[in-house]
Amino acid sequence: MTTKPSFVQLVTQALSGAGRPLTLAEIQARVEMIRPVDTCDPHTTLRGAINTIRLAVTLGGRPAHYTWWPRHLAGNAFRQPLAGSDLEAGTLALGEEVWLALWPDFFADFSRTMGKVTLDLARGPTVQAHVEHLVAGRAVWGLLPTPALAEWYRRQGAAPEDDLVIRVLDVDARHYAASLVRRAGRDEARIAARNRALADTAETVLRTAYMGTPGFVLVPRLIAHGAYRDPLPPDPWEDVLRADLRFVVGNEEAHLADRLVDSLEREVQVPPDPYAAPRPRGDRRKARSDEARRAWGAYLFERGMDHLWAGWPQAAEAYYREALRLDPGHADAWVHLGNRRFEEGRLAEALAHYERGQASAEARTIGDPARYPGPFWSDVDSRPFMRALHGRGLCLWRLGRTDEARQVFAWMLELNPSDNQGIRLLLRDLDEELSWEESVARDTR
Repeated sequence: MTTKPSFVQLVTQALSGAGRPLTLAEIQARVEMIRPVDTCDPHTTLRGAINTIRLAVTLGGRPAHYTWWPRHLAGNAFRQPLAGSDLEAGTLALGEEVWLALWPDFFADFSRTMGKVTLDLARGPTVQAHVEHLVAGRAVWGLLPTPALAEWYRRQGAAPEDDLVIRVLDVDARHYAASLVRRAGRDEARIAARNRALADTAETVLRTAYMGTPGFVLVPRLIAHGAYRDPLPPDPWEDVLRADLRFVVGNEEAHLADRLVDSLEREVQVPPDPYAAPRPRGDRRKARSDEARRAWGAYLFERGMDHLWAGWPQAAEAYYREALRLDPGHADAWVHLGNRRFEEGRLAEALAHYERGQASAEARTIGDPARYPGPFWSDVDSRPFMRALHGRGLCLWRLGRTDEARQVFAWMLELNPSDNQGIRLLLRDLDEELSWEESVARDTR
């Protein structure tokens, strides 16, 4: 007795064998050349099959088109930042984009290639390697210590935070090229444009998703939409989306901030503070005047605080980001975004947010701090400014820039001798040459 091929097998055959994206009707026609789709709802049956095939993605549209995403990899270029540990050991810990580019069939047929890759190093040897699991208990994949790679790093003078650019030469043969781009040699203006294009594509993709989308689902869709086609690759997707107020990235998953806020506003599970800024009338997307936008910014920020206090930090971040999209001058929203990045150890991002918060507070409420008429901290309007300084000082300390941190803390104490934020204790620990980590350990004994 001959077993009929499953619809998953037939859809796989149709998409992998097509030279272009297919509509659902075209997929059905190809499947029915072999087996009739004689279910009650053929389109639902085929969509269900597509959803189980990890190498198939939708491109959207009306009608929707579906494609075999590894076919879109040829000619793509990806940016892989180097860590100091890579250089020391001759390893290469991979970000999600490069990992999927090097091993596109990981989820579909793990045993077929076993992560084998051929890597042509610019002005260096060709390396035969395997993508391996690097860190127990964490989804970190990459190349194990490779002497040829370590020697190439050394001869190239590679440094932490330099980038490798990985170009796909032959998908089926798993053949790639790698070149080094020094941090100082980055064309920031062009990369910023590439980052904007990636973020715009991500927004298009996420508008079609139900809610949050994990990176291993998002990246194939970005590849299929051509987000990595340019010879100059964007930064890694997580960095790009975290830097854009349209998105919330957490637990390796991306959300659109406005959709997350809309969902939270429809299904209120965290009650609002009755003494906080009231919800403005109308639709926040139609707010045009500065007054209306500020009112929405104040409301959204307060709702973010409600969710933060309730233990929902990702929801809080969505509200902060929506507040800043409407009112970029909301200092406290910048500060609380900084707090989120500080807690994650993303110190460069946190510092940038704290600096933006300080500048916003100076522009809106403080002016020249030396001429501010009210008492710092006791005057509630001054608190976002003081919180921004506090976060900035902690970031500088944790980054090892202790002289700058000491200057910030000394200035805070000069502005507010009452020291409501406990700055004297921080200065004491700095004077004792404690690291930020040692100071935290002292306070938690």
